[in-house]
Amino acid sequence: MDIPVRTFWRFCAILTFGGVGVGICVAALIPGAATVVSGNHYTGDVAKSLKPLDERTLVFAADGTEIGRLGREDRSQARLGEVPQSLIEAVIVTEDASFYTNPGVDLEATVRALATNLGSGGIRQGGSTITQQLIKNRIVGIKQDLARKMREAILAFRISANYSKNDILEQYLNTVYFGSGSYGVKAAAERLFIAPDPATGAPVTKNLSQLSVADSALLAGLISNPNGNNPFSNPKGALTRRNSVVRRMLEKGYITPAVAGAAVFTPLPKIRPSAELRPDNYYVQEVQQLIEKDAKFGLGTTESERTNKLLGGGLRIYTALNPKMQAKAERAIHDTLPSDTNGASAALVAMDPANGDVAAAANGAAFAQTKYDYSTQGRRQEGSTYKAITLATALENGFSPNDTVDGSDRCEIPGYETTAEGVGRNASDGEGGVGDLFQQTADSVNCAFLRLQQAVGSDKVADMAVSLGIRKRPDPIASLTLGTVAATPLEMATVYNTLAADGIRHDPVFVKRIESSDGKVLYRSDPTGVRIISAQTARTVTKLLEGVITGGTGTRAQIGRPAAGKTGTTDNQVDAWFDGYVPQLTAVVWMGNPEGERPMGSIGQFSSIFGGTYPALIWHNFMIDALDGEPVIDFTGPDQSLWPSGRFITVKGRGVSDPSQRSFDSGSTTTVPDAAATTLPPAASTTTTTTAPPTTTTTVAGP
Repeated sequence: MDIPVRTFWRFCAILTFGGVGVGICVAALIPGAATVVSGNHYTGDVAKSLKPLDERTLVFAADGTEIGRLGREDRSQARLGEVPQSLIEAVIVTEDASFYTNPGVDLEATVRALATNLGSGGIRQGGSTITQQLIKNRIVGIKQDLARKMREAILAFRISANYSKNDILEQYLNTVYFGSGSYGVKAAAERLFIAPDPATGAPVTKNLSQLSVADSALLAGLISNPNGNNPFSNPKGALTRRNSVVRRMLEKGYITPAVAGAAVFTPLPKIRPSAELRPDNYYVQEVQQLIEKDAKFGLGTTESERTNKLLGGGLRIYTALNPKMQAKAERAIHDTLPSDTNGASAALVAMDPANGDVAAAANGAAFAQTKYDYSTQGRRQEGSTYKAITLATALENGFSPNDTVDGSDRCEIPGYETTAEGVGRNASDGEGGVGDLFQQTADSVNCAFLRLQQAVGSDKVADMAVSLGIRKRPDPIASLTLGTVAATPLEMATVYNTLAADGIRHDPVFVKRIESSDGKVLYRSDPTGVRIISAQTARTVTKLLEGVITGGTGTRAQIGRPAAGKTGTTDNQVDAWFDGYVPQLTAVVWMGNPEGERPMGSIGQFSSIFGGTYPALIWHNFMIDALDGEPVIDFTGPDQSLWPSGRFITVKGRGVSDPSQRSFDSGSTTTVPDAAATTLPPAASTTTTTTAPPTTTTTVAGP
């Protein structure tokens, strides 16, 4: 409804009578005021008429526990019914004693303030009511001049005529700043009143319903000077201001002398809240970066739009993180590695083969030490773990696990430079000799796989890498099978997770669901995967990789249940990996120096670090812990009757069936035509934004 004309001019007349020269100011501002009034038709819900408030975004683990808060302002909207009466009374007695009776403007206070301000030539006094403060914060801004004050008063007068006091008070309590990064009463209660739990010592926060009279008085006293009356930076000033509010509440009859006496002797809060709403762990950091970079989450078409909604939209983000599994991953790293690692560290990624959920992403270094997440962003050479990709390529293109190949040292491969020491030497196994793919895989024989890659085609191996989960297609260099092109633990986890899922790739899932502040679902992850290779191929690769653990280079990874995996080590033991899985869980472990690619040397019980040492032990310890109580499930085996008859492999392809007639690098061959290759979908790209430590290129030599 409109303000009665007589009431409006009565308001102006009082201002004119009480202020020196105020009438002139009013006359000068009438056109502007008319514009403001006509341009702001306050109808309906007052919340829709005011500038929207930023709200913090909460991030939750899979079990519903909160794991992070993101935003520009730590605010969570509260209904007036949630606010304790003591806080309402403390705010009113402190900020606007006539709130329930004034028309949005305290005329006497305004006249007094205007007279003082005109006499001083500037803004010395405010005289603002709760309604005026709301208008200042949400509509006209905080510029200190008479024109802004007049607009503020006129709009406050108008909004009071259209909305209930409770509506205005609710908006005000959600708007005001209480210092220490706390916006609105709900966040202020949670952030400012933190105390150690008597039983556990863990910090416990209060909610609105738990605020005492002393708490309410402290919050009310912060509104006018949130920094000057801060209990952490100025406890003396905060105590004086709080007790002054308590006395006012007593004088107004809001509390009894006994309650007031108890309040003034209540200690101030001691635990300072965090200053910013930023990720404090690697998982939430990854979630924020993914959402900001990818439009698929439904928060906007541009990165700036997505960031604004993420940091100010009051979203609820539900992730795939399993807190118990995360703790077990971190424990496996810290408990397995010795205290002195010569600067080396480790990272572990755990994924669910059924849907791609990233249940854990752990780093040896704490988040407070470095924000760089090696589990998702650390790109390092993978060593022989890449051989699983070559196996999948070969088997998908008609090769047989019964095929034999020469793994002797000093293998001369076209496009692969030979050195005096012998390129492709098997650093920890000596010469591989001639053997089938079961033997060569278990022993991780480099020369055997260099020949196998040449036989199946380097381009096909590169294409398969992308299809299985490597984000960027590697150059099809001759040494690709030895893991000489860098990838992240997350990418390698996706590769092995695809094998565990019978050839169906599920891209890594960090975000399961995003809801708006009103509960509307904005995004939900799709559990549907994409078939990359046949189940027969995936199961055959698994059969080959089981031999690595049962009797090959990865025996330290044995966990007393069916498991498949592969070791990997780069030249000079710069990086070491163990990638493996059981039917219900995939885990990838990387170990190396996060500060740069340099040899790890002797660490603890091992004089040299290979994938079969600490990485296999970390994987073993994690899987034992993570699978505790889970049923033992065997892999579904491949149909061995479908395996082609074994042939001898040379760099030119699958050759004659009788090894006695073989020619290692030449001779009669029967190669599988290109048409046998499957057209494979690309892997979805992942986003990383953190700057990586400096790296150098190394060659891969061992399993």
